[in-house]
Parts: sequence; C-alpha cells; structure tokens
Amino acid sequence: MGMGMGMGMGMGMGMGMGMGMGMGMAFGATPPELGFRPLTLQYELGPNTDPSFPDQLLPKECWKDRVGPWDPDVLCLLYLTEFIRGTDWDTIDADIARERPKLLDWQPGKADYQDFVACEIIQLQLLMQHDRERYMGEIVAQHDNAPGYWVSLMAVNNREHHHTLVVMNLAVRIGQIVAAFYKDKYQRTRPSYACPGLLPAFGPPAHASFPSGHSLQSWLMSLFLEEVARSYKYELEWLAERVALNRERAGVHYRSDTEAGKFIAEKCKAKIMALPADSKIKDLFGKAKHEWSQPAAIAPAVAPV
Repeated sequence: MGMGMGMGMGMGMGMGMGMGMGMGMAFGATPPELGFRPLTLQYELGPNTDPSFPDQLLPKECWKDRVGPWDPDVLCLLYLTEFIRGTDWDTIDADIARERPKLLDWQPGKADYQDFVACEIIQLQLLMQHDRERYMGEIVAQHDNAPGYWVSLMAVNNREHHHTLVVMNLAVRIGQIVAAFYKDKYQRTRPSYACPGLLPAFGPPAHASFPSGHSLQSWLMSLFLEEVARSYKYELEWLAERVALNRERAGVHYRSDTEAGKFIAEKCKAKIMALPADSKIKDLFGKAKHEWSQPAAIAPAVAPV
C-alpha cells in the first residue's frame, strides 16, 4: 500500500503499497526538531577571530548513555521480528478458504467467476459515477498519508503517546509485509485492467489487487489501537472502513479485496493476542494503554419510578 504519515514526529513510511506513514520510515529517522541546520560551522574563520566552534568534550557522564529517544518507526522493527517468527501469519490463506470462501469466487476455475467479477465491476462503476469526484481529495491524501487520519482522530503526539506511535508504525509494517505476501500468492488483476473504463485518477498501483493493502493496514491500525484506547472503538472502526472504501471509490480495488484485507487483519491480531503473556508486542500494547486515560464504565441510568 504505501500509507505515508507525514506526521513530523518520526512516522514516515513510503511503503509503495499505498500506506506509508510520513513517519521516518527509514534508518535516517531524524527528529524534525533536529533537522537540517545550514548555520552549522566547520571551517576556520581566519586569524584573530573567535573560535569557529567549541572543541572541548563534555564529561563522559553527560553523553555516554545518550542513544535516543528511539524513533517510533525504527523501534517498531524490534517488535516486528516477534510477529514474523512467533505467529503463523503465512497460513491465513487456509482460513480464507475455510471461513470466507466467497472472497475467492473471482478466481478463474471457480463456478461463475466471470459473473462474480462483473458484479464487482458494476459496484465500482456506480462508485465512480456517484462518489469518486466528491471523495477525490481524501482519496489522494490517503494514498500515501492515511495514518495521519488516525493521528488527527486521536490527537496523537510523540510527547504524550510515544508507545502509541510505535504501535501504529508496527501495524503499518506488519500490514506491508503481510499484504505483499498474499498479493504475490493470489496474483489478482486490478479492476481497471479488467474494465479500462474505470479510469482511476492515478495508478493503479504496481502490484496485485487481492487483498487491499490499505484495508489490511487500516484495520490493523484500528484493531491495535482498540487494545490501547478502547473508548475510541467506534471511531477507529469507522475510519478503517472509510479509508478502505475510498480505494474502491478510486477504482483500484474490488469489494472482495477490501473485505479480505479486514479478514486478514483480524486474523493477524488474533494471532498476536494468542502469543504468550510475556510477549513483547503485548507488553508494548500495555505501555501504550497507559498513555490513554480509560474512563470507568458508566452505570446505566435508572429509570424514575
């Protein structure tokens, strides 16, 4: 997908799959407040002038343990390894075949597969005619910067929600790997190749269609964040559905791609929650949860007698 976050807080991911994060998704990971400074001096100004720069070392106690703080995206990679090694994320295709076989009715060789594809194309044609123009601004914004919508929804910032940002980066990273794996496995043709008249405003992206990477990553972010801030459950799921549906409005994904992305995201989260109690990812979720005040359950109102 390629969701970029453009968050100016260490979240910068050009994923090339639709969901980067504008979140420093590389080992550069330079905090914005420590960005390029053209006034840094490293030359001699000439004789009888003030020193070009201070050249004395600080006492080692001042600097020997300074390594961070870690950039959230780089830090998430330490948790990513546990997901890759500790779960059977690469067997979810068996779950699709067993639990949601209708999602695969587009495959050649299935009974009436052409009719299934034709029905999905009709849905996309309707979205193209009635929705695309109205939603184009956010479609374009979400192509590579969708995580910024989650940041805005929850007013996330790196000072108060550092671990939450790690969770978000982890969701995007997991989604990137898992989506690429299953796209390669299923090799589904993009809808605008089947029906050129859909004429997407950009792309289509240069990889297979099934599952939708935006849908998978959107749902992973929302499902992970529900563990962190459960009061936002309704809003998080609404946002995941909207970002995923916008890829259909754009004409670059079928509805079954979208539903498969959600299904795979749910399975990925379930596999994480089944990890042992000392799981690093579960510990991360716990740390992020402490960054959010969870209101106590409100007792139902008692009807007046």
